[in-house]
Amino acid sequence: MRRVVAQIAELSALLPELEDQARIAEYESKRPAAGTEDRDRHQQARDAASGAELELLKAVASLNGMGISLKGPLEGLIDFPSYRDGELIELCWKLGEERVEHWHKIGEGFAGRKKL
Repeated sequence: MRRVVAQIAELSALLPELEDQARIAEYESKRPAAGTEDRDRHQQARDAASGAELELLKAVASLNGMGISLKGPLEGLIDFPSYRDGELIELCWKLGEERVEHWHKIGEGFAGRKKL
């Protein structure tokens, strides 16, 4: 779980930069003086952004498959269902925390976090 969440946080931070690079490369490839090198650079930038997006989607799908909800991709914040005193709750974990030590009622989110 840590590895997947760390990958999501990394890709979430990287993706906007890759998309910006692809837009810049597209602009440069459409200039009148653009050549093959500019078009190749544009294609490489598009491929890098698409690849990162695909990896991000796969990682999120992996979490979902384990019953884990991604709440904050950049922060590496996840929730997963559990029971506490017979009540359905969400356990809450953030990237960098050693173990799951927090919970909140359904819908309360990070602001409602309480120590286990």
